[in-house]
Order: sequence, then C-alpha cells, then structure tokens
Amino acid sequence: MKATTYEISLTQRHLWRSTREAIPVQHAVIVEVSQDGATGFGEASAFMTDHYNSGLDQLHNDFRRVAPLLAELRADDPFAVWRVLAAELPRSPFALAAVDAAVHDLRARLLGVPMWKALGLDRPQGLRSSFSIGLDEPAVMVTKLRERLGWSAYKVKLADPSDLTVLRQLRRHTDAPFYVDGNCGWKLSQVVPALADMQALGVSLIEQPFPRAAWEDARILKGHSPIPVIADESITSPADLDACTEAFHGINVKPMKAGGITPSLTLLRAARERGLITMLGCMPESAAGVSGTAHLGALADHLDVDVVDLLAVNTGDGLTLDDRGAITVPDRPGSGYVPDPAALGWRVRPVPATDVWPIRHQVLRPGQPVDLCSYPEDDRSGARHFAALHKGATVGAASTYHEDPPAEFALPGAKPGHSRRLRGMATVDEIRGTGAGAALLRTALTHAVLGGAEVVWCNARTSVAGFYRKHGFLTLGEEFEMPGIGPHVFMYWTSDALPQG
Repeated sequence: MKATTYEISLTQRHLWRSTREAIPVQHAVIVEVSQDGATGFGEASAFMTDHYNSGLDQLHNDFRRVAPLLAELRADDPFAVWRVLAAELPRSPFALAAVDAAVHDLRARLLGVPMWKALGLDRPQGLRSSFSIGLDEPAVMVTKLRERLGWSAYKVKLADPSDLTVLRQLRRHTDAPFYVDGNCGWKLSQVVPALADMQALGVSLIEQPFPRAAWEDARILKGHSPIPVIADESITSPADLDACTEAFHGINVKPMKAGGITPSLTLLRAARERGLITMLGCMPESAAGVSGTAHLGALADHLDVDVVDLLAVNTGDGLTLDDRGAITVPDRPGSGYVPDPAALGWRVRPVPATDVWPIRHQVLRPGQPVDLCSYPEDDRSGARHFAALHKGATVGAASTYHEDPPAEFALPGAKPGHSRRLRGMATVDEIRGTGAGAALLRTALTHAVLGGAEVVWCNARTSVAGFYRKHGFLTLGEEFEMPGIGPHVFMYWTSDALPQG
C-alpha cells in the first residue's frame, strides 16, 4: 500500500467548550492509503494531545515510522494489518485509528461495496444522532438548542451536577431526552443528591462523570443511579471492558480513541454480549473520519456523530445529517467519503505546480521575472507540490523532488535514489507565526518518508536556517552565495533509517 498524509484545520459554528477546555481550532491529519487504483481515508485529531499522544509532530512521526511496514502490506485483510501496526503504535491510538480506518475503507472500495457490507454488518438505516451542546452561558446553550429543534436527543456538557439551571432552561424548549456529559469533571458527592432531579428533567444517560482513575466512585454511582451511566474516557480498548462492565451500564465507543474500526468492532460486539448499552461516538473530526464510524451504526443503541453538523468548515462529502439529526451514510463504496480540494477545512493540500508559482514570486523572487518561479524540476516524475491554505486561499508553498544531494554534500550511509530535495518553501508575511510553515514542512517530510526517502535536503537561505533547525534539519559545510538571491547553507533531515549528526 502507498500512504500519504495532509493536515487540516477545523472550526465549529460555535466555540466548543467542555469542563476540560475550549477549542477554537482543531488541527488534524488525514491519511490516504492507496492500492490497485483505489484510495481509502482515515483521520487523526490533534486532540487532548498529552493524553492520547496525538500532537501533530507525534502523529507525523508515527506515520513516518510505519511507512516501511505499509509499503509491504496489502489491504486484503485489514484485521491482519491492524495487528502489525498495533505492535508498532502501542501508545498512539489516533495514528493507529487513522491508518486502520483508511485500510478498511480501501478494502471496501476495492470490493466495490459500502464499508458496512465489507464488514459483514447490517445496513445502517433509520439511525439518528444526538446533538451536542458545549458548555457556555445558559442563554448561549439555549440558543444552540433552538437552532437545532426536533432532534431525538441532546447531549449537554454539564460542569456541575449540583447546578441544573441550564437543564431547566433547555427543558422549556424540548421534550427530547438529555444525555449529560461530565467529561471527567464531577465529584460523587455532587452527583448522588442530583440524580432524582436529573431524572425528573428527562436525563436518560450520564456519560463519564468522573476521571478515568476513579473506578470505585463509578462503581458506587452505578449502584445508586436510576439513570444509566456510560463510560467514555474509561473505555479506551478491549482491555478496559471488564472494569467498565463492573463500573458502568454501558460504553461510548469512539473509533479514533479505541485505535480504529478493528478494535471498535470487538468492543461493540462484546458489550452487547454482556448486556451493556452501546453508544457510537466521535472525536473532533471531519467527514473523512466520522463517515467510516457511521458504518458501525447497526451495532449501537445510541449515536453521537453530529460533528459534521457542528463544523463551520469541512474537508469533503460523506456522512450527512438532516435538520433533525437523521443519519444518511453515502451509498458509495467504502466509507463514501469524497474529498473536496476546495473545502475550507484543508490546511495543507497537494496542488499543481502552477498553484505554487505565485507564492514563489511574491516571497522568494519579488521584482524578478515571473518565469524564474517555474523550476525545471516542476514537471519531473515524482515531483510533489504543496500549498498552505487559509480560508481557501494559498498562503504558503513547498515542493519536493526525487534528487540526491550534490556529491560534495553526500551523506555517509545514504542510499542513492533515497533522497528528496525540498525547494521553493515560502509563506506570506501575513500568516507567519500561525504554524502554517511548520504544517507545510511536516507534510512535505512525511510525504517524502512515506515515499521511501531517507534524506530530505535543501539549500536554505541563511535567514531562515533557524526555522529548519527547529524542525530537525542539520547544516553541512560552509555558507555560500547564490547569485541574485543571497547567502545560503546546505541543510538536511534524515528519517530513522539514518543517524543524524
């Protein structure tokens, strides 16, 4: 299989808040896995990065690390692929989940059937999602509900179970059930006295009231609560199922958190065998990720996959929700997700060479003839061009080429043909400091490694050498002058295949 990755940047219609955090922008990585002319998609969010080992740098490092394995594997048996990758990514569930979802998607597309059929599941039909209302001032939370009247259930973030003011205000506008989510922020002494009032207000589920470590509190609450209590952060893999069976009435399975479609199937089926309530949920993600999740819908009692409705931007077409939360899974092979290059959720995308020429001219060759911005290598086989995007506009560019370093800069141990040259890297002044340049460089490096590169090198302007050093590049040789452009240094970056330094 051949894999590639791209970065995305998601914003929601309303600022998303929970008891843990507020999320103005959610960054993520989309993974594409290709074989025999077909491509599958997965997604990994840079969400709760310390907890899930899911920072952008870490995600890229994980994808680079498994590149040699992916190149040798095929999508014919996604479960076998997952076992191989799980051994390499034991502490990186999001990276593992993205590749696993992409491989399942790819296999179904190769078979020409929807993913649910490839998995041997019932068709997901007649399904409805709850609508999530993030923490905010009560009036704002009421406004969010009123914008989405008629949904079958509302999942309400609740900071303090002893203060049910917002539930009372929301109840004036709907008779639908409430699911309340404590996001690990409640105390047992607050919850037990509030249970009767919650039940009277139509709360039908309580989700993850306590921190993951508070197993005893969870067991006590399960024994007292007339309202079913389901696990979220407490259920991260099948290894947690025994403890969750004792401490909760059900589990919320999120494929990204669980490590992919493969372990999610195991969790959902095992939970049903044990008589547990099953919810199928999602992380902050785009249609690229959640569309695959919805294909497991026949195994869930409740679905919480409203993220595509919450988004202000997206990355393409896939799972859709109507104005009352009814779920439609595309009647197309695989997950049904189709990327849209014009969608505003993309942060870094591959583009034709012509799309990067204006940035080269504006930033690298101002005042010089425009034709100098077209490099002879641009149309060479294997050339790749990337654009950094902001609100759909190109604000940065970078290109890579199959090219070994000049002889005077040959690196000991580097195999001929296993190097890529980075050239034309630039961002406009207006977005410097926003991370766009780092996103471009991360993406270019990961593409190179996934394509078999061991070395990425460039002739860097001396003025930006510090930026490259920050991202792991090393300098070789002395500063030199490029006529008409200025002082440069030779810099290089290596994958794990070669030692640095």
